[in-house]
Amino acid sequence: MKIYFATGNPNKIKEANIILKDLKDISVEQIKCPYPEIQGTLEEVSEFGAKYVYEKMNYENHGFSNPVGKPIIVEDSGFFVESLNGFPGTYSKYVQETLRNEGILKLLEDKEGDDRRAYFKTVIGYCDEKGVKLFKGIVKGMVSYEIRSKGYGFAYDSIFIPDGEDRTFAEMKTEEKSEISHRKKAFEEFKKFLCNMQ
Repeated sequence: MKIYFATGNPNKIKEANIILKDLKDISVEQIKCPYPEIQGTLEEVSEFGAKYVYEKMNYENHGFSNPVGKPIIVEDSGFFVESLNGFPGTYSKYVQETLRNEGILKLLEDKEGDDRRAYFKTVIGYCDEKGVKLFKGIVKGMVSYEIRSKGYGFAYDSIFIPDGEDRTFAEMKTEEKSEISHRKKAFEEFKKFLCNMQ
């Protein structure tokens, strides 16, 4: 079975295929089909996006020779700082483009200990003819006191230290981060679902 991943990031396709590689006859292929990002939780955004892409790519038959039964996945992630009531959360991309990491550190400059708790969360939305299912992955940790990077990672990686580590995500090689990432955890849940389908 081929599953179509609506994303503009080819690295996400590689990561998905690595995680799912031991599932017989299942592969993930990239499609570029932008979808509106509604205001809401990651779950709401992923559910809406999966339905939107599924209907667009199947019922409108854009890009497929057979308009029936092409399964779709979308993925949405966010960075949540607990003492900021979950901010930036679902606005993570916009906040990264405007406040950047320096802005997050500024908001936390008088915070210490548990007041610097944060987590990354990924939600995968999968849609087929039976409807939408959601799969979640979370990695918890702390916001660092300064930007720390060895050139790895992107976005909030240089200010996030996962539990059990003393390095930020951006100080870890991609392979190391991938082993404990929120995205991997979500795909592992998705993998269990696919195993039950086989």
